[in-house]
Amino acid sequence: MNDKNIILEQYKLYVETAEKVSDRRQSSNNFYLTLNSVLLAFTGFLTSLNFEYWHLIIAISGIFISLLWFISITSFRKLNSGKFHIIHIIEEKLPIKLFKDEWKYLGKGKSISKYIKLSLVEQGVPFIFIILYLAVIILMVY
Repeated sequence: MNDKNIILEQYKLYVETAEKVSDRRQSSNNFYLTLNSVLLAFTGFLTSLNFEYWHLIIAISGIFISLLWFISITSFRKLNSGKFHIIHIIEEKLPIKLFKDEWKYLGKGKSISKYIKLSLVEQGVPFIFIILYLAVIILMVY
């Protein structure tokens, strides 16, 4: 096997690992979304039963879970950025630089009219839950 074939095989393998990170990221998002949805629903149920302290504890827990979710998204974003940096380096040794050219075409994530980084959108969701939990706390305190 010559060097170009070895590089191509390594490239394919590395692109596959980047895809697996994206799959794990989606699974993680699904987990946190489901967990937060259940917590909010349970908080609403407890409110109807007048269990004042339990829904406050659940809301505070939900805030911490949402912060962990935000940290998780940030970590996955950094991991994928590193993987695509390496993919771009490998592509320098290949005849066509698919990912690097695509990223360049999309303005490297700096042009909102061409591409909005999905991780920025993702990071907004935990903060929406934090706002909802804070609303629960405020409503229960007053």
